[in-house]
Amino acid sequence: MTHSPDFVPIHGAAGYQISNPSALDLAAVLASLSIFKQTSMSALRAKSVHLTGYLEHLLLTYPLSAPSTENAPTNEKPFTILTPSDPAHRGAQLSLRLQPGLLDAVMKELEDSGVVVDERRPDVVRVAPAPLYNTFSEVWEFVRIWRGACERAVEVRDGKAEGERNESLSVEGGREDKGWSEIK
Repeated sequence: MTHSPDFVPIHGAAGYQISNPSALDLAAVLASLSIFKQTSMSALRAKSVHLTGYLEHLLLTYPLSAPSTENAPTNEKPFTILTPSDPAHRGAQLSLRLQPGLLDAVMKELEDSGVVVDERRPDVVRVAPAPLYNTFSEVWEFVRIWRGACERAVEVRDGKAEGERNESLSVEGGREDKGWSEIK
């Protein structure tokens, strides 16, 4: 096979099969670019700083009180914000570390409410308001849902939720004697 120094394209759709994005992929990219063309990166970053700052403010000031236990004194929030507070040292997301034993219950509540966040086991939830399409009222609504999810998760963990007692017992052994099992 000889190679010519001149490029000779394959005619028709077959020419797009190798090393090029599909027409459907390009349509999605074009639609996305048309949205970005209506704004600028500096405007998006400014909105991002404000949205994330608003989220942080609501999380720090929104009244959240966990029932008093040995590990969680009264009025202590059941989470801490891990992300730096200075907008110059963070992006659009906040990482929230939950108290032990809350992640699964909080994630279920959020998912049941249609909230999309990122979880990092064993106890971190990452929340990222997207400046291109999230609004300040959606941030407010998220914090309202987050508050309820945290309160219910604490109640379940501490055995104070009606009809939802966490009565499990860990025993040594289990399936094929390879570790711990949970018996409910």
